[in-house]
Amino acid sequence: MTFPTALFRVLAGALATGVVGWALARFVTEGFSRQEKAAWSVAIGLLVQPVLFLACISVSRSSRPAPLLVLDIALVAASIAVRRPGRSFEAGASPSSRKLRAGIAGLLVLAAAAWLVFFVSAIAEPMWATDYLAMWGLKGKTIFETGFVPRRLFQDPALSWGRPDHPLLVPLSLAMLASLSGGWNDQALALLFPVCELATLLAVWGFLARRVSPLAGAASAALVSLCFPLYRAVDAGMAEIPLALGLVLASCAFLDVLGTGSRSAATRLFAASLLAAWTKPEGTLFLLLLAGVLFLERRLRPVETWKSGGWALVVPPILHASLMLLFARPIPPRDFDPTFLEPRRWSELASRVATVLSRIFETGVLPVWVPVLAIGLFFLFTRRGLADLLLPILVLQVLGYVAAFSISSFDPVWKVDSCFQRITATLFPAFALVLGARMAMGGTSSSRGKDPSPAAT
Repeated sequence: MTFPTALFRVLAGALATGVVGWALARFVTEGFSRQEKAAWSVAIGLLVQPVLFLACISVSRSSRPAPLLVLDIALVAASIAVRRPGRSFEAGASPSSRKLRAGIAGLLVLAAAAWLVFFVSAIAEPMWATDYLAMWGLKGKTIFETGFVPRRLFQDPALSWGRPDHPLLVPLSLAMLASLSGGWNDQALALLFPVCELATLLAVWGFLARRVSPLAGAASAALVSLCFPLYRAVDAGMAEIPLALGLVLASCAFLDVLGTGSRSAATRLFAASLLAAWTKPEGTLFLLLLAGVLFLERRLRPVETWKSGGWALVVPPILHASLMLLFARPIPPRDFDPTFLEPRRWSELASRVATVLSRIFETGVLPVWVPVLAIGLFFLFTRRGLADLLLPILVLQVLGYVAAFSISSFDPVWKVDSCFQRITATLFPAFALVLGARMAMGGTSSSRGKDPSPAAT
């Protein structure tokens, strides 16, 4: 199979995944703009389609696409039978100023151009990152070629470097697209990652246009598209780009839950939480921090916290952990040394924490002091925005990474150098929501804080 043919087939598989996602997302995004609907369709499709694929291979022990396509058609038909498709509404009023409209258009063109750069670089060659070869690609290709999920992926000590405890959503997504395209092609399958970036851009743009202003949405989408530490060729094949999508959608739904308390917002939060928790362990940490903030917002009342959306944040990580324990029982990871937490090693731990912080400042802060200073000045001269609640969560998430590096079984300096920039860049799209929400102009945000879905009661 030639590369253009494989790429076209993967694109068709990605479109089928989006349509399946749309069939379910339409029930909780009615009244949203097209960009938000598209983002949620991609996200929910990436949740549902791998699960359907897993169900098919569990029964047939084959990666043939026919059973999956039959399920896809049935699901879409059932969705349309239950409720006919409705119209989409553009979120927010159109800016009246010609200069403002031109500025928004320019920002969106910039975002599209930056996305195109990543798209071309991602599919220019087969995926080659070390973590892709050792983890995500190895698991995905093994599942595709064998037609089932081998238990050795979780329990074989010889594969312990492949992180048996990590979630399987990304490998299953790659295997699912390979099944729909008729073969495993590392270069064509990289299309999954530009699709995830595009969904992230649409989510940021659509949410801020609805809750703040069209200018805020366009500006934040442009900022996210320029996050080249995340959207670069080496990250194609890794879980960070899908995780960034999950964190953004979880943040958007979380802010909608706080603003409206609607059932549709809680359902979206549950879907985004599944995507985040089933992509990487860092997603689970983010969700638990969101749950902690919600608990504080509900004045430490657990029942009210649960009813107002806490269930949507807590159930997905528990469900994932339960399924892994029940069906996989992975061998314990060897990446961390918990003995550093014992009193006898506290002095050594303190030294490692200092080493980690020093290395982060040297390699992660000093090289980007200009944008860090610009962001600091932006916060100084702008008012509090609706997404400022995400700030302590993002800070605590980074501190969690510092703690993980400090108790690593390996050299903490090597851990910082190998992954700090990459995993913190995953947080930037969610941070862009905070920046964009501070761009509210003259009360634009007050009239856009409602969930337009009829299910918002």
